[in-house]
Amino acid sequence: MRYLQMLLLTALMIAGTWFAGWMSVPVLAALFALIRRDLHATRDAGLAALLAWLVLLLRLVIVPSFSTLLDQLGQIFPMPGVAVAALSLLLAVVLAASAARLVLGIVGVRPSASA
Repeated sequence: MRYLQMLLLTALMIAGTWFAGWMSVPVLAALFALIRRDLHATRDAGLAALLAWLVLLLRLVIVPSFSTLLDQLGQIFPMPGVAVAALSLLLAVVLAASAARLVLGIVGVRPSASA
């Protein structure tokens, strides 16, 4: 069941980023944490964001102008363009995990059934 939720969250983050932009990632992660309310929600939201943006980034690799973009990013920033792309993946993880953790800090974790 948890893997199905992760797959659904990943698909929602892909669609949200595609249609609404990067701000949909923390919003969806916060909603996910609000619904799940367990200790693994932060990790799962970060992983879903990583997978979603990795899919979006891999989709861009097919486009021939993507290598030109990476070259130009490498000239703008003092690092290779591939590192800038990797940092964008890290941004997605940080956005999602911090939003989920903030929600869990505010609403708390649902008590376990065994307690």
